[in-house]
Amino acid sequence: MKISKLLTLVAALMLVCAAPAFAAGQSTLVPKIASFDFFVDYSGSMMLKHETVGKNKMEMTKKLLSAINAKIPALGYEGGLHTFAPSTEIQPVAAWDKASYEKAIKKLNENEDTFARMTPMGTGLQKATYAKAMKRKAAMIMVSDGESNLGSDPVAEAKLLLSTNPGLCLHVISMADKPAGQATLDAIAKLNGCAVTAKGPELLANEAALDKFVRDVFYEEKAAPVVAAAPMDEVIVLRSIQFALNSAKLDATATSILVETASILKSKKGSVEVAGHTCSLGTDEYNQKLSEARAKSVKDFLVKQGVESSRLITKGYGESKPKYDNSTEETRKLNRRVELSFIK
Repeated sequence: MKISKLLTLVAALMLVCAAPAFAAGQSTLVPKIASFDFFVDYSGSMMLKHETVGKNKMEMTKKLLSAINAKIPALGYEGGLHTFAPSTEIQPVAAWDKASYEKAIKKLNENEDTFARMTPMGTGLQKATYAKAMKRKAAMIMVSDGESNLGSDPVAEAKLLLSTNPGLCLHVISMADKPAGQATLDAIAKLNGCAVTAKGPELLANEAALDKFVRDVFYEEKAAPVVAAAPMDEVIVLRSIQFALNSAKLDATATSILVETASILKSKKGSVEVAGHTCSLGTDEYNQKLSEARAKSVKDFLVKQGVESSRLITKGYGESKPKYDNSTEETRKLNRRVELSFIK
């Protein structure tokens, strides 16, 4: 049986790990962190208009959080949303998804009472005890105007928070409209060399700056090697396919990719092997069944898109045919895949 053409779809076949991968030959998005939390200043001064921009600072903060949330790639993060002044938990740090996180953002109110609503920033940092339970590496992203007029020294508290939480990085988005507030935020950012700093109004006004912030905090791009295969005439590389954790159900991203794939298959002739593969995590029996189920999910979807069922032959290989060493999470992600091969 000679394989003359190879169509490779790298799939995030999640077992114990829960992060998607991308097709070999394209950029691979690699998460920089495992968890994040937005730590939002909810004091009276944040309910006022920014003296330079002329817009409500909390309203701008909500828009910015929504914009960032929309750009975070689905790389298996945990995410939370907390406030200080007063300290409240809007969203506990848990498995992140865009929809639920957007609902949490909408719970923030830009019209809270400003009278006697002081800013105990240091106390808020002191109460951020949930940071200890965040998966490492972890990112706490403070959004504040830097005003601190009550309680302990925020710079000292931020230093203590970082020293007692190895693997935590404290990033800063500034809504400051006064020099003193900006100075406080700058001092906090300088406490850790990993900090990414930005000014909120600039991120809202400049999408390129927003993209850079999300990339700098959440992920990096690495060129994925092209996988050598059997002799072939043509290699077609598509974007990643993602599955829900321990599930063979295709998500919205996967279905959009497979619509394109179906169009390609219908334009060509010959039988196609739909092969499911897993990484080495889990038992042999579990991985075998999982690879078969996910190969079947891909076949079933392609058939619904008009590809003849008789052309599609499903086979699960479990963890038996890794293309990369399984010693690191990054290479395990590349082994969790589905491949479609044209067969003569």
